[in-house]
Amino acid sequence: MLFTIVGCGLMGGWFAERLASAGHKVLLYDSDAGKAARLARRVGGERVGSLSGLGGDGIVLLALPISETGPVLASVTRMAAGRARFVEISAFKRPLVRYLGLARSRGHVVASIHPLFGPGQKDDRGTTTVHVARRSREEDRLIRLILPKTRVVRMGVEEHDRAMLVALSLTHFAGLSAGLTLSRLPPPRVETKSLAALLSLVSVALSEPESFYVDYAMRSPEALRLFKSYVGLASRLVRMLEEGAALNDIARARRVLERRHDLRRAYSSLYLLSGGDVGKTSNRRGPMR
Repeated sequence: MLFTIVGCGLMGGWFAERLASAGHKVLLYDSDAGKAARLARRVGGERVGSLSGLGGDGIVLLALPISETGPVLASVTRMAAGRARFVEISAFKRPLVRYLGLARSRGHVVASIHPLFGPGQKDDRGTTTVHVARRSREEDRLIRLILPKTRVVRMGVEEHDRAMLVALSLTHFAGLSAGLTLSRLPPPRVETKSLAALLSLVSVALSEPESFYVDYAMRSPEALRLFKSYVGLASRLVRMLEEGAALNDIARARRVLERRHDLRRAYSSLYLLSGGDVGKTSNRRGPMR
């Protein structure tokens, strides 16, 4: 099978490595030709210098920032040879709705998916992928070609994007704000389980490429409103703690979240971090980055 991957960043590289290792022929395109060439050498693929004439018997995978995905999809579906098959993996779908409709109106098949894992994942076993705005069984077959073992969950655009505001945008904002705070404090000489959990969230936020923080996930009107609400609640919490008046709000949050999530399991999982050692002494002399 022939796969053309447009976008040779972290996730594009992840798909390139796994598809090539499965014996597929992989073509690679990126606006940064050097990045595409380096990835091609690493996986045994081939760099292509143009997006014209994509499609045919192969599958085109778009692994681009959200702001670039729609315009590139419009461009490549206009130039595609015959009826082409596309998969796009952006984390938010609302900005792409009109582009998906345009591509499908041109007779192409487009599977719009969101793999709920990052490039640190070894393979797709045990993973979940959201299939958004499904239109045909052929989309299902495309997903199985690139992610044969993932669990697929179907969602509409609005349902998916509302979930990602919390599961992606808010978590990254919390991790980034914690990371910025920690970077300005002296390094602790003892690491607690709470700190290990916080550093896990920080590491996720700081592992993102720079483009993530200037793109839709962190700059959409909905995300910015959510961040401002978070900051407002944090300021209110500081005042309540100063006044010794936070207990009712804490109890309410506990009741609500225990109904929604398995907090006991989440708490127990802390002891799987760092081999279960509580009160580990840090051997770092400088800030944890």
